[in-house]
Amino acid sequence: MRQAPKIILVTGFSPFPGAPVNPTEKLMRRLPKRLGGDRSGVRFVFHVLPTTWAGRWEVTDRLRREIRPDAIVHFGVDGTRRTLNIETRAVNRAIRVRPDAGGHAPARPELTSDPERARSATLPGRALCRAARAAGAPVSLSFDAGTYLCNATLWDSIGSGIPSIFVHVPALPKGPRDRRPPFHVVEDAAVRLLRETARRLR
Repeated sequence: MRQAPKIILVTGFSPFPGAPVNPTEKLMRRLPKRLGGDRSGVRFVFHVLPTTWAGRWEVTDRLRREIRPDAIVHFGVDGTRRTLNIETRAVNRAIRVRPDAGGHAPARPELTSDPERARSATLPGRALCRAARAAGAPVSLSFDAGTYLCNATLWDSIGSGIPSIFVHVPALPKGPRDRRPPFHVVEDAAVRLLRETARRLR
């Protein structure tokens, strides 16, 4: 009897204030063409998350419960960065001065009322960093996922007990002198990172 494939949930985000074009939304359209189907016992499921605080429970938590993935890799954009960043830590904080895509702020400055202050990513950041670099992309490990929805999403996924990590990508370059990596390099890095994640699940 054939064993059921392992499932990796891969997510990006929709646009939000300050990021009218979100390259991770485009990634979720492109990656299925390169990683679709059951590949050596691993199946990828791709989804674009709403960039809203309400979406944490209405969409993201529901996906985790319904899909029941064996691992989760989240992608999000950070326009202040010039490299891809593998986020290895989430903190129990939620910024209240920056609205989400619906114009709303989080209800309180903490993600939960628990005394827990930080959670470490539960997929191997260094190995995934090396895999992404093999695509020629500038990649670094990061211990600061911010205090916006990227951090909150990583916090929630780690807390679910499912092996999880978050990858910040820079905004798309605006011209030939912009040193941020072009989209095709980001895409290639994402493919290699996800293949490495799959390899470790087999």
